[in-house]
Amino acid sequence: MRDTSHRYEQSQVDVQDSASPGVGGRDRNGTDKTLGFITGTGFYELPNLKDVSPRLVRTPYGDVEITIGTWHDLQVGFLPRHGAQHTIAPSKINYRANLWGLHHIGVTSMFSVCVVGTVQTDIKPGDIVLIDQFLDLTKGRRPDTFFDEEGELRHTDMTYPYSGELRSLVAEAGEHEGIDLVSVGTYACFEGPRFESSAEANMARLLGAHVVGMTGYPEVALARELGLEFCALAVVSNYAPGVVGNTVSHEEVTAVTDAVSAKLFRLLDRVVQLFAATVEGHAR
Repeated sequence: MRDTSHRYEQSQVDVQDSASPGVGGRDRNGTDKTLGFITGTGFYELPNLKDVSPRLVRTPYGDVEITIGTWHDLQVGFLPRHGAQHTIAPSKINYRANLWGLHHIGVTSMFSVCVVGTVQTDIKPGDIVLIDQFLDLTKGRRPDTFFDEEGELRHTDMTYPYSGELRSLVAEAGEHEGIDLVSVGTYACFEGPRFESSAEANMARLLGAHVVGMTGYPEVALARELGLEFCALAVVSNYAPGVVGNTVSHEEVTAVTDAVSAKLFRLLDRVVQLFAATVEGHAR
């Protein structure tokens, strides 16, 4: 069995050193609430995050650098999953270290921004989808549980993997900002880093998927294991291969993410503002 006790103790010390007192806050029921963000292709910074400072957090799964800053007077933890220069392939991302690190600096509520292709013609590039279900079509190469050692087995319910509370918050933010959102969507996660074949995209559609991507799993499963409230916002960058007789390029993807970034960050800014209003001492 892997002995993580000494590393766990060390990660606790690092967390206390890296997060100043009062990170986040509590809601009116006295429940701790702290925001975290993980972002994907094309979104390597949070432009509204202020007073930022990087913190190296040691975890049982490796070190992870988390940026801590303030947003609407809340302290927020943030990391880009592919790295600041988009150098980490989807199957090489250290999902466990990322989630463990954010959890242990005190994050309780997590927003994940992912970039996807659509397999449905009524969902178009530039749309933002609130994911409510997932299909794991990866190849089993990614560690996807914290409980994989003998004596640690735990079966986690995944009936409703995404937080209804946070999804409602995003929907409310969209109404405030006049941003139309796709209210439900199933995310089919492929291994990457290559794009899907047209047959794979069609298979995902037949299985009930709305969008396809490369990083949505195992983030959501790991977040559930840690008891985090987790919400995924999928930015549609392209039609998946063959959906409208098309091919796909990375240049096409980044062109759309560049075009949608202002809308996305306006939405997220309102989300944080609404979240802050639920936290004691931050009501607007």
